[in-house]
Amino acid sequence: MDMHCHLLWGVDDGAHTLQDSRDIISLLKARGFHGAYCTPHIISRYPSNTPSSLKARFRELLDSLPDRDFDLRLSAEYMLDENFERMITEEEPLSHDGTHLLVELPQFRLPNAWMDMLQLVLDRGFIPVLAHPERYGKIMPPEELAALSTRGIRFQGNIGSLFGLYGKTCQAVARQFRKENLYLWWGTDAHNASMLKKLRL
Repeated sequence: MDMHCHLLWGVDDGAHTLQDSRDIISLLKARGFHGAYCTPHIISRYPSNTPSSLKARFRELLDSLPDRDFDLRLSAEYMLDENFERMITEEEPLSHDGTHLLVELPQFRLPNAWMDMLQLVLDRGFIPVLAHPERYGKIMPPEELAALSTRGIRFQGNIGSLFGLYGKTCQAVARQFRKENLYLWWGTDAHNASMLKKLRL
């Protein structure tokens, strides 16, 4: 199961068209995946992305597929930004099976009160899963990131990180975190078919 993928079309920087979504699904199937979580961004940059609007688009995607031999599920990737608290309190968040909430940090600066935001996730009864922590080397040392795992925060790794898709430093951190068994999930984080073709699976 691909636990993190931007195949839901027309909602963020992932798939642009329905055909793009279908192409990503076909490639995932060809690489041995039996399903995927659609995890569109919920972030200030995409103010129209709400649980309600994304559920509607997800239904469109399901209705457009000729068969259901690929297990598609809807969740989201929540950015820890100035709108985060509002976005997880105004509507029931889009979580992975009602228990885990996928969150991400900006790659170039730590937001104010980011630990308070993670605590809010815990207080709401969800387990926060930090997306691709191996990519946050510019904002936090790997040992500080690893220490988050002792505070109830789980990790989701990008498969491409293991093969150097994001650079050698990121690759080294991903391999170290994997060695330390810090990852709960793995995902492609695929935004398009071209990106998915680069993954050596």
